[in-house]
Amino acid sequence: MALHRSFAAAALLLSTVANAIDPPRNPWQPVGGGERLLQFNQTIPSRAISAKSTSVSWSAAGSDGQFISSNSNGDLVLEDIVSGNTETFVTADKLPSDTYETWISDDTTRVLVSSNYTKQYRYSYFADYFILDVKSGELTALVDDQVGDIQYAVIAPSGDKIAFVRGNNLFLRDHGTGEIKQITTDGGPDQFHAIPDWVYEEEIFGTTNTLWFSPDAKFIAFLSFNETGVETYTIPYYMDNQKIAPVYPKELDLRYPKVGTKNPTVELNILDVESGEYKNVPITAFEAENLVVGEVAWVTDSHTALIYRAFNRVQDQDKHILVDPTTLVSQDIRKRDGSDGWLENTLSISYVGAIQTNSSSNASYYVDVSDQSGWNHIYLYPVRGGDAIQLTDGEWEVASILKVDTTRGLVYYTATTHHPTERHVYKVSLKDGTITPLVDDKVSAYWSASFSTGGGYYILSYQGPDVPYQELYATNSTSKPLRTIEDNAALYKTISEYNLPNITYFDLEHPDGYKFSVKQQLPPSFDPSKKYPVLFTPYGGPNSQQVAKSFQAYNWNQYISSDPELQYVTFTVDNRGTGYRGRAYRSLVTGQLGKLEPVDQIWAAEHLAERLSWINVDKIGIWGWSYGGYLAAKTLEINTGIFSTSLITAPVSDWRFYDSLYTERYMKTLGDNEAGYLETRVHNTTNFKTVAGGFSVLHGTGDDNVHYQHAAALIDLLVGEGVTPDKMKMFAFTDSTHGITYNGASLYIYRFLTARLFDEVNRKVDATALVHQWSKRQLAAE
Repeated sequence: MALHRSFAAAALLLSTVANAIDPPRNPWQPVGGGERLLQFNQTIPSRAISAKSTSVSWSAAGSDGQFISSNSNGDLVLEDIVSGNTETFVTADKLPSDTYETWISDDTTRVLVSSNYTKQYRYSYFADYFILDVKSGELTALVDDQVGDIQYAVIAPSGDKIAFVRGNNLFLRDHGTGEIKQITTDGGPDQFHAIPDWVYEEEIFGTTNTLWFSPDAKFIAFLSFNETGVETYTIPYYMDNQKIAPVYPKELDLRYPKVGTKNPTVELNILDVESGEYKNVPITAFEAENLVVGEVAWVTDSHTALIYRAFNRVQDQDKHILVDPTTLVSQDIRKRDGSDGWLENTLSISYVGAIQTNSSSNASYYVDVSDQSGWNHIYLYPVRGGDAIQLTDGEWEVASILKVDTTRGLVYYTATTHHPTERHVYKVSLKDGTITPLVDDKVSAYWSASFSTGGGYYILSYQGPDVPYQELYATNSTSKPLRTIEDNAALYKTISEYNLPNITYFDLEHPDGYKFSVKQQLPPSFDPSKKYPVLFTPYGGPNSQQVAKSFQAYNWNQYISSDPELQYVTFTVDNRGTGYRGRAYRSLVTGQLGKLEPVDQIWAAEHLAERLSWINVDKIGIWGWSYGGYLAAKTLEINTGIFSTSLITAPVSDWRFYDSLYTERYMKTLGDNEAGYLETRVHNTTNFKTVAGGFSVLHGTGDDNVHYQHAAALIDLLVGEGVTPDKMKMFAFTDSTHGITYNGASLYIYRFLTARLFDEVNRKVDATALVHQWSKRQLAAE
C-alpha cells in the first residue's frame, strides 16, 4: 500500500518530567550497601524481597480521574484524584472469601466477582460468578445452579446485560429481570462459542474470551471454533491432585493441532443483543483450512462497522476486512505480503473516529501498529480503506499503545527510541504528528503508564532498572506529579542491608554487523583477579526479549551469584531473531529456528571468554526453559567446547511435535520445509557424549504446551546413541504443567538446578573420572 503522507517528520517536543521521587533513581540496578547475602529460601518458591505496585481500575462514571484499587484488607477503594476524597467502595466482607477477580460496571453500581477458581490452561479458568449490588450489598449468583463451571463473564458497556459462557455456549443475562437467554446451543467438546480453543488461546489471542460488545452494547461480535478433525494428544495425570495415586491415571484428551495436521475452523458471528439472534459473517479472505483469524475490533462509536484481521495458515499474508454488521456486506480494506518472514498479530486496532489532519479530509480512522516500514510504528488507517498516515518513524520500535484519547486527539505509547532494552512514554498528535515525551527519554530507564478513562490523568510507573515507583499526573501538567502512589521506600531500606549482584547492560557487535543485547550479572564483592564460573540464561525465541532494563526481581538467578559456594556470573544474550531490533533482524530465523540462535550464544561465550580474564573458561554453562531449553540443547549439539554443561528445562526437541499456529508461523509448513524441520530438531548426539560437566533434562509430565513427548523423544535418542549415565541426568516432574509447580515441584527443581551448578563448580578439570568396574569391562569389550 502506498504511503504518500507522513507525520513522522514532525518536530519532537522535549518535555521532561521532574524526578520528584526520593531518593532519586539511578540508571542502574542497586547493589545495596550492606553485608547480607541473598539466601535460597528468599528467592524460591516465592520472592521475599520484591517491589510493590498498585493496579487500578479507572472508573468511567462521574468525573474523569476516579479509580478503584484494592487495599491490604481486600476492600475496594474509590479515589477521586481531583477532590482527593477516598472512600471504601466495597468492604471485603461483602465479597466471597475466595474472590479471584473483580470487575466494576461503568456506572459503578455493580461489581462482577469470580470465585471458586479452577485453572484450565494458561489464561482460561472455570469459576462461579456473582453480581454485587454496591448500594444494597446484596450478592446474587450469576447462575443459580453454577458449580464452578462458568468459563467467562463480562458486563456490557451499557451495564444492563452480562454476557457469559458456560459449557462452551454463549448466554446473556438481563440485569433488570435476571432473565437468562441462551444464545448458542451446539457448544460442546469440539465446538466453542465466544471463547478460544486451546491453540487460539495460547498462540493468537492470549486471553480467556473471543467476544466483543459494540460501543453502544447493541451488538456482540464473537468467534466460534470447531475442533472436529483436530488430532488429540492424551496427557496422563498420575496423581490428579489426590494424596493416594489412582490405580489408573486420569487422562486429558486435548485437541492439539501439530505441524501439518488439521487446525480448528473459525467463524465470525454478530449477535443482535435485543433480539438474541445472531448471524454468521461469510469469510472469504482465505479458504477455511488456510484461515487464521487474529483480531476483531469495532471501528465505530455505535455498531456500524467491524474489522477482522485474517491470516493465511503460516501467517505471512493478511487481510483486514470491514464488515457492515446489519447487512454483513464485507470489504477488503488492507492487505499485506510478509513472506520475507511472518506478520505479527499485534492486537492494536483502536477506533479514532473522524479527525481533521493537516493532510487529509474529515474521514474516520483507526490506529494500528505495523512493521511495514521495517520497524513497528503507529499508523492511522481510514476505516473505509485508502492510504495510511504514518504517525511515528525511525529505526526503533513502538512497544505498546497505552491509550488513544480521541477527545484530545492523542495516542500515548511506549517505545524503544534510544535502545531496544529501554521503554519511554510518549504522546503523538493525531492531527499533526507532533511527538512529546512524558519522561526524560535521554535517561536510560523502563517506563509504562495507565491512563484514566477520559484521558485527563495517568499513573506513571517507573519499572527500572532502579527500584520501581509510581506517581500520579494530570495530562495537562506533566512537570510535577499530583502525588506518589507507591515509592517502595521499604524495599529501598531492605536493599541497603544487602550486598547484591551487580547488573549491567551492554551490546556485543558481531563481526558480521549484528548487535546482541547483553545483561551481565556479577557476584557481590566481585574481584576481577579471581576466576568465576559462568551461566548463560537465554530464552531466544522469535520476537521475544529477555534483556530489558526493568528492575530484576531477586530470584534464583541472583541467588546463584550471591551464594559464596557458587558465585556465578550470569549472561543473558538476546540473539538474532529476538524482538525490538526491527523486522529484518527478527526475520533472519524464518524457516530455520534453532540454527542461528545457538551459533550466536556460542560466539558470545567465546568472545566474552577471550575478552574477560576473570571468566573460568572451563566452567561455562547454559540453562534455559521452554524455547530457552530448546536453545540450551541446540547449543550443546553444536558446541565448540566453550560450554561445559547444559541445563535443559521443558524443551522443544522437535518442531514437528509443537502446535501448528506457533511453529508454522516461523517454520512454514512441513510440506514446504521438510529439510528445515529435520535439521532444526535436536538430532546430533556427539557433543552430548563428551561435554565435560554433563547435562540435565527436566520436564513436567502434565505439560499441555510443550508436551512431555519432547523430553521422552530426546532421552530415547540420547540413550539409543549411547550417551553414558555419568553425562546425563533426567528428571520427570509428575503431573506438572509447563511451569513445573505441582506438589512442591517449584522448590525441588531449583534445588536440583542448584545442585547441578554446585557439582559443576567443584568438578575437577583434567582429572580422571572414577569409572565403575562394569563400565570399564564394557568399554574394554567394545
